[in-house]
Amino acid sequence: MSISVVDPRVAQLAQPMSAHQKIAILVIVMLCVVDGLDVMAITFAAPAIRSLWGIDQAQIGLVLSSALLGMAAGSLFLAPLADIIGRRRLIFLSLAMMIAGTLWTASSRSVIELMWSRVFTGVGVGAMVAVISSMTAEYANARSRDFCQTMFGIGFPIGGLLGGVLAGALLPTYGWTAIFYAASALGLVLVPVVWLYLPEPIAPMMARPKRDTLARVNAYLHRCGRPPIDSLPPPPATARVAPLKALFANGMAGVTLLITAIYFMHVVTLFFVQSWAPSLVASLGFPPGQAARIAMFVNVGGIIGGPLLGASSMRLGLKPLVIIAMCCGALVTALFSLLPPSFVLLALGSAAMGFFLQSAMMGLYAVVARTFPSDMRASGTGFVIGVGRIGSAISPIMAGVLMTAGLSRSDVAFVMAAPALLAALLLLKFRVRAPDTP
Repeated sequence: MSISVVDPRVAQLAQPMSAHQKIAILVIVMLCVVDGLDVMAITFAAPAIRSLWGIDQAQIGLVLSSALLGMAAGSLFLAPLADIIGRRRLIFLSLAMMIAGTLWTASSRSVIELMWSRVFTGVGVGAMVAVISSMTAEYANARSRDFCQTMFGIGFPIGGLLGGVLAGALLPTYGWTAIFYAASALGLVLVPVVWLYLPEPIAPMMARPKRDTLARVNAYLHRCGRPPIDSLPPPPATARVAPLKALFANGMAGVTLLITAIYFMHVVTLFFVQSWAPSLVASLGFPPGQAARIAMFVNVGGIIGGPLLGASSMRLGLKPLVIIAMCCGALVTALFSLLPPSFVLLALGSAAMGFFLQSAMMGLYAVVARTFPSDMRASGTGFVIGVGRIGSAISPIMAGVLMTAGLSRSDVAFVMAAPALLAALLLLKFRVRAPDTP
């Protein structure tokens, strides 16, 4: 048996991806689909819950925002544990919380219980998104890393579309609880899949080595068909610093705050579109059901745009394409409110918003993954996404306040499009690390 003297982290980035790595990326996309389904299920169930329970819009609004607040908490406070206890362990914890949380939602009998169940589910989802985003970068090689990050990101809108399909098929016959039971069942199906096909990536293992790390690294290399190593390189100095503290030490503070600001600004525009698009369409005289179908094209655009941006970035570069997508997304969002009441034009406008804004978001996941080294990647990603989730909660409230203040829908759209443009300007000044760094 030959013994490799090359750092396996560097070798993995330079070599073609093995079948094992590709399967791991596919499992991560499946986990992201479940994330999207768990978060979006409540939006499809909300009308039935409101009708059956006789509650008002304000109470439904609190229920809808509960998961977002839980996601912020999970990303900020639970995800950093992945840099200490390992990615794989935290994935199982997050998945267990998501399965239990959706079952809790299905059995809820009051608004308060429903809110707490959504917070609990959101904590699991928030931690999961941050960790699997990090793992995507750590399974991929340098050439495919950005493409894999965007492929991971399409799982969320696919989950949203799946939620709509399940709602249409299950709600009329089985009631609103059925979609949550279906989401829990899908989560349970993924438990053995994760156990078999999602081992701990080598980069975080080697960043914080333990007594059995060499054996685990060689087991991973064997699965990838690569030669073993006989010793581990020394861990980075930052590995001795608590992960959250490391985000603001050794010159990282400015980088952490700038990428967080970029992500936050873009999220404000994206969640304005996702939360208010149906209402903007309905204000033109469309019935709620038709308005929802038009707004669904936002997800369709994202599913098309994300992989296209990822594939193009392999030739044209990641940063320029994300900046262009942000600018185009801001422009299309502003112009969407000026479209006439035509189903075709509004559907195309929705798809265009999703195409640019969601593909830019998927590209940002790749930028964030490049920003932080492996020993603090889960903590950094969790911090950025967690603060961004606060923006996702603020965005629909901010738009509602502007409308209540008397601004027209077009004025509000122009105001809410501006943060994505500001994010693009900030990204111009941001130095994106090369994809061939562990």
